[in-house]
Order: sequence, then structure tokens, then C-alpha cells
Amino acid sequence: MNQLGLTYLPYSLKLKIPFETSKSKINERKGFIITIKDSEKFKGVGDAAPLPNFGSETFDEAAKFLTDFKLNLKIDLTNFLESLQVNLSPLDKFPALRHGFEQAFLNYVCSKTSVSLNELLNRESSKFVNVNAVIGLSPLNEIGKIVTELIKKGYKTLKLKVGRENFDNDLSVIKEVRSHAGNDIKIRIDANGKWNFNSAKSNLKKLEKFDIEYCEQPVAKSINFIRLREQTTIPLAADESIRSMQDAEDFITKKAASVLILKPMMLGGIINTMKIVDLAKRKKIKVVITSSFESVVGRSFAILAASFLKNETAHGLGTAEYFEKDIVEDPYPVKKGIISLG
Repeated sequence: MNQLGLTYLPYSLKLKIPFETSKSKINERKGFIITIKDSEKFKGVGDAAPLPNFGSETFDEAAKFLTDFKLNLKIDLTNFLESLQVNLSPLDKFPALRHGFEQAFLNYVCSKTSVSLNELLNRESSKFVNVNAVIGLSPLNEIGKIVTELIKKGYKTLKLKVGRENFDNDLSVIKEVRSHAGNDIKIRIDANGKWNFNSAKSNLKKLEKFDIEYCEQPVAKSINFIRLREQTTIPLAADESIRSMQDAEDFITKKAASVLILKPMMLGGIINTMKIVDLAKRKKIKVVITSSFESVVGRSFAILAASFLKNETAHGLGTAEYFEKDIVEDPYPVKKGIISLG
């Protein structure tokens, strides 16, 4: 056993321009870089980036927990997964903090034992990950330019935020996107749970002609997902509805969604995320991994999680370009719509 020490440092990342969804407008992302170190100077670093509107604790709640936290972390390298669960159980209600501690913990073990994360978690990975571009609730008169620029950058999949007060405005934007993108570009839409069942049913019917890959979080509750899937040909994807293993099991068992959108930061880390991935795979349900506008540190684990899926699906990991400046240089930049892992 090794007694571990803890330090943490708050950070704030400014966005170049605000990113708007139907739930909120994001101007900056705040979080904590957590470092775990032992007496031999082996260390691990993790990111805790709360995003309360999307399922985590608040920044202030995380700050208070860290201030009051009495460190008593010990790790048994011969049985590290059990050690990890025991050490992190007090953080089950703080998913962003749990992610930060777990990431630091896993990185520490990798450093201490000179093994890769793949080896540690017994996972194979792809050498590249496809990435979708994200378009917020941008004005109609800017959409054509945005789409053209993203396609020039090499993106083959575009994800559009929808959920404007007047759906006709959403409809106009989607029509404009498809017009500029042509038929070879995949389009996903994300309502962030803005619609009720009746409006979702009506809205999706109007969108079927635009060849939508899937609609993410059209409604909030699983029962409405189940009702809605019978009313549209557009596949449904669950995001905010999946914030625990129990949520995932509920959606998978009921086949309430065709796609699960998994955010490691909102699920408490990569281990919980991969457990859900394994369950979804057994039931032949598609999974997309996305970031939560966290720092490059946290985003790196979301990228690794996506690589473990070993598929050609475009994942939601292209958020680095939204920041004025990140904490450190990005080791996994998006180039031509692809992240290379070496």
C-alpha cells in the first residue's frame, strides 16, 4: 500500500464565442485539475469539470467538497479496481469530481506500473476516432457559412442544437444545413430534452425528409422515448437521461433508444462509461462518446473511451477549438474530422 497525497487547482476556460443550447448559454468552463502523488514522486492528473445543467454537481458544490475533503486515499496495486471503487464511493453523488479522482487515480497507476491505460483496463483501441462537428443555436443567416467551413475542415458528420422557442426556426436551419451539406454529410440534431411528447412527435414528422441520423434527447423521460419511437422513423438517442448504470440499464432493457450518448464526465469516469458500453454492445445498441466542454485533460479520457469502441461512428469530441486557450497543448487535435491516437 502507498499513502497518496492530493493537490487541486481550479481553472477557467473562456470560449471564443458563447455556445448556446436550448438549456443554457456557455461562456466559460470551470473545473479543477486534481493531482495525486506518492512519496516516490509518481503522480496522476485528472479533470473535474462540473456542468450542472447536464447532470453533474455545481462548481461551488465541488469546491466545497474539495475544501472539506479529508484525504485518506490508499491504493493496492495488486487489486487496483477494488481499491478504486472503495476510495471513490464517497463521490458517487459528485460525478465530475468522481471523474477527476478516477482519472488521476488511473493515470497514477499507469505511471507507477509503466503500463498503458489499454493494458490497465484490458481494452483494445482504434488508432483513430471520427469526430462530429457541433453547431449551436446559431442565426439562420450564419448557418451556410458555418456549414461550408466545417465541411472544408473535413467533418463528415454535423450535430445541430435545436429547441428554439419557435420550431419553424429550427426547421429553417435544418433545411439550410442540408442544402449546403448535400446528401453525403450526416446530420444529427440535439433538442436537450426541450420538447414534450406531442411537440416532439410533430417536429420529428416534419424532419423525416431531411435524412436525420438521429435525434438526441427529444424528450426527457424514458416512457416518452418508448412512445415516441413508434411515431417516427428517425432513430432516438438518449443523453441527459443516462446519468447512471441504472439509467442505462433501464433504457437498454426497454429498448427506449437506438443510441446512447455517453459523457464520461457526467457518468463519474471511464470505468462506469465502459460498463455501459459493454451492456449496450450486448444488446446491439449504438454508443457515441462525447465531451462536456471540459479541459484538454478530461477530454483526453473521453477520446480514449471512444477509441475503445473500435468503430467508425463519429463521436462528439471536437470541442477544443471553442476555447480561447486550453490548460496545455492538445495531444489529440482534430484534423480533417479525425483524431489520431498514433
